[in-house]
Amino acid sequence: MEYGEWIRNEHDRGVDAEAIAQAALHGPILSFEGSTRTAALLEEVAAVLRVASEAIHVVGSARFGFCLRDGARFAPTYSDLDLAIVDNDLYARCGGAPQQVLGAARFPERDLPFKERASVRQAFDVLSRTVKDRYAYVSAAVFPDHAALVRAQAGRIRAYLGITTQESTILRTAAGPGGALDADFQRAVDAGLPRFSLPIAESSPGNASPWMVDNAAFQRAFGGNALRRGRLSALQQAFGDLAQVVDVQCCLVGGSFVDVANAAPNDLDTVVFYRARTEVRFEPGRALQRLTRKFLLDHIDMRFVPCDAEPWLLVKLTSYFTMLYQSRRPGTDDRNHGLVLLVPGSGPS
Repeated sequence: MEYGEWIRNEHDRGVDAEAIAQAALHGPILSFEGSTRTAALLEEVAAVLRVASEAIHVVGSARFGFCLRDGARFAPTYSDLDLAIVDNDLYARCGGAPQQVLGAARFPERDLPFKERASVRQAFDVLSRTVKDRYAYVSAAVFPDHAALVRAQAGRIRAYLGITTQESTILRTAAGPGGALDADFQRAVDAGLPRFSLPIAESSPGNASPWMVDNAAFQRAFGGNALRRGRLSALQQAFGDLAQVVDVQCCLVGGSFVDVANAAPNDLDTVVFYRARTEVRFEPGRALQRLTRKFLLDHIDMRFVPCDAEPWLLVKLTSYFTMLYQSRRPGTDDRNHGLVLLVPGSGPS
């Protein structure tokens, strides 16, 4: 069976994505052909997660033979065995983030309580080694009921078919200004912008410094008085000037400005990660040097890192400025707060 052709044929016949997803979940598992070991693996996964074996469904490229997200063909060298578990008790044990979309997948290796999570991760490592000739790793996502799994699979099928739905637009909007990411960032600011929000063993790039934010939420969080709003206005003007020379990708912001307890920060320290614009005829380095002096007049202390340079230079400069922004000058208090990763492509200008 060729799933890609079948999905398109079903769609052309007017079958909706949910019905296609439902049928696919009962169709053949292409990576299981000729193997009894992988079928037995599902029983072992059920035992590890304490669920019924019939609650486990194979999804992803292991079932379809290709990835619905990008069309990449299944390959034992780098493709996972993706499993979807339908079990409300396990879903509840996983907890998940408070702002998570209702019914969205949860992941035992990330969302279970710490001790249980570590045990499951170790068990999955052991199971993965037994089938490493057929899969890169065995991974599992949990859903509260079968309808939630079908919705998730239907969403992937729509994406594969290039269908944009109102629901997907709403979910994207929820991660924008005023949405879940905004709320997460504001909580981090209210907590003093810590370097880590969880113990080190439970930390990941998603729950630690630098805290990622868009332009609008950044201004809401740090524009607490007239002086600060003036600095933010100057930063927006600086972005406008930069747009004539380079394409700004993101900014690392640190120093006294991201300490909201400081009502009168001396300046706004930021490192701009940029790409050169091919249509600009003059050398950008010289223009950026001149703009740096101009920005300092408005207390914007801006440094620059080229994203199109050699990777080692990007790593070196990023590491240096991270350490610089988290250090303190002699005679000043220790700086224990983290940094902000500002993506200024949206929000007020």
